[in-house]
This record gives sequence, structure tokens and C-alpha cells, in this order.
Amino acid sequence: MAAVVALDLSRGGLRGVQIDAPYSARPKLTRFAAVEVPEGTVFDGEIIDQQRAVKAIKELWKVGGFTTKKVVFGVSNRKVVVREVTLPTLTGPRRAAGLRFAVEGQIPIDLDDAILDFLPMRDHHGDDGPHQEGLLVATVRSSLESTVNAIERSGRYVDAIDFAGFSLLRLLPGPLRGIHALVNVGASCTTVIIAAAASPQFVRIVPSGGDDITRSMERALGVSFAEAEQDKIARGLQGGATAPRDIEAETVLRENVANIIDSIRNTLNFWVNAHPDHPVASVVLTGGGSRLTGLAPVLTRALGVPTTYGDPFAGFTVSSKLRDSGLYDWGLELAAPLGVAVGAKTSTHVEDKAAAKARKRAEASARGTRPAATGPRSAAAQGKAKAKTKGAHK
Repeated sequence: MAAVVALDLSRGGLRGVQIDAPYSARPKLTRFAAVEVPEGTVFDGEIIDQQRAVKAIKELWKVGGFTTKKVVFGVSNRKVVVREVTLPTLTGPRRAAGLRFAVEGQIPIDLDDAILDFLPMRDHHGDDGPHQEGLLVATVRSSLESTVNAIERSGRYVDAIDFAGFSLLRLLPGPLRGIHALVNVGASCTTVIIAAAASPQFVRIVPSGGDDITRSMERALGVSFAEAEQDKIARGLQGGATAPRDIEAETVLRENVANIIDSIRNTLNFWVNAHPDHPVASVVLTGGGSRLTGLAPVLTRALGVPTTYGDPFAGFTVSSKLRDSGLYDWGLELAAPLGVAVGAKTSTHVEDKAAAKARKRAEASARGTRPAATGPRSAAAQGKAKAKTKGAHK
């Protein structure tokens, strides 16, 4: 039976959950583990310390008892850029080269160090031929390779990577109709996706997230980052502080949350002003940074739109063995990689060339054969990894 491990990386640790039959009508979550990592191992969703990360990944597999080496993860950090663009309609081998040429000068990333993907949404014909309107997604190649290399060095391989915003849409509850917004509050950024059903229409990445709130409290209170994080989670947005120190902490917390809410409100207002006949009907919250008591009702009041937390496990069968594993404590963080897992066979996603090579080696090893030689150095080592698109996002 096919299986993959959905991997989440954060400043504090790694989480992994094994999904059996991920491409079936009812995939099953069968194993889960979480391990802590030393400060400086992961920053902004990117692996910084290879040696420590490799050790942590191996430990995660040991603790979880995972039976597969296939890994999927979502990408969401300040190095990701999403733009609405209109491009000449391109297909087949011309698409990758044409995309790179067409977007030159439109993104703040050196194209020599960029991985690009394009999600077409609408076709139209003009005097200069057929064009497609869609969403361009770009990220820094070296940032992505850092994570892929650590996974490969640990003896595992990457089966699929996707922009977290798109993968999260696959986990939205089926009954949602009309226009809705998915708000993913991550560690370093907040992603707002305006969608019709599960089809993204507009994306904005706000360069502020849960860790930014924690750092502000760390500075204001003169405590460690870990202590500030604990204080933030325990305090929430319920108010009622009376002691001077508590009042200061509450003020800093509320001011930082208000800044993020303002950005979310501005994004929704921009959409409504441009599409007055298609107002946002609801907001769904995900992401570890949204783990604040009272955030959903505060957003409901601030936005004037019903806001609820998403349930990333709704589309899965969960093994009874995981009932007391701590899995449910990490649902908000695991939503993005879980969405990558279930969409890996039908979605647009990026597969690094080094990851593809590692996958072929592992599959050949399982068959007792050796893959054909591909040269003395991996594509990642040469810095020549390329984006590879598989199918169209649905």
C-alpha cells in the first residue's frame, strides 16, 4: 500500500504524520511523531543547520515508526512570491522556458535562483493570440534545496512539494459555497487566499506571523523566546489583565495581532472593491500562528465575516492508535503538508531535480536494481535543479 509522510518544519521542531493510501477516496493517518530541534536548526520554514536537521529527521522516523521514505511538505515563507499575471498560452516543453521569459522583471527574485510555477485560471483571446490569466508562484531555489538536501541526506526523498496556500485549499470542507477566504497564520508570514470553492482567485502574503508577535513580547518583557511563546499562547486575546506586567504583555500582543488583522481586512476589502458582486462569505483559519484563544471571534468582529478554524483531519480516517499520540495538538501546523499529500497526484507542484533523483534511487534500491548513471554530482550540488510540473491544480 502506498504511503507518504507529511512533514512540517518549524523553529521549535519537526512533525510528521504517515498517510496510507493518500490518493484514495479516504486516506488514513496511521503514524505520528514530533521531535524538538535546537535553536537555529530551522528558520522561516527553511533548514539552516543541515547536520542537526538530518539528525532530527532520522529521530522523527525512529520515534514515529514510519514505514515509508517518501516525504511531502508545503512551502510558505517570506521568500515565496505570488503574483496575478497574464501570459501567452504555452504548453509542453515550451512552457517552462516561456514562463521564465514572460515573468522577467515582474518578481523580486533573481531568475537564475528561482523556481517558478503557474496556475492558469482563465483563458482569453486577444489581437496578439491566446493568453491565460493565472497565479504565478515563485520561490528561491537555494532555500528549497536546503530542505530537500537535508531530507535526502537523512536517507529519505521528497515525493512532492507545493505552495502551502494551494495545498490548504484541498482540505476545505466540501459544503463551502461562494467566495471564502482561507487565512494561514504561519511563523513568519500570513497567507490570505480568496477562493471560489477550492479554486484560488487571489493570494496575498503578509510578511508577519506568529513568531513576529512572540519576538515583540520577548523584547517588551525581557524574557526568552520560549517563555514569550508560552505567555502568548496562555494569554490569548481574552483580556482582563490587572497587574502592570500583564497589562504590558497584553498590550503588545493585541497591537501585533491588530496589525495582522488590518492586513487581512485590507486584502478582503481589495477583493470586494474589485468584485462587488462576489463578497467574501466566510473565513477559515489555519496555521500554527493562529493558535490564540479568542482569535476567531475577534476576526469575526473585525472583518464582519464569520470566522472558524479549519479541520485538517476531516477528510481522513484516523487510526485509533493515534488517539493519545498528540496528533490533534498539531492539526493547525500539519494542514499544509496534509494538503500536499492528498493532492500530489493531481495538483501542480514543484519537484526538485535532486529530489526526483533521490526518489529514483530509492525505488531502484527497493527493486534490487541500480538506476542509470547520471553524472558525478547531483543537480542540487550543481545548483541546476529545475521546477517540474505534474498535472494541473484542482
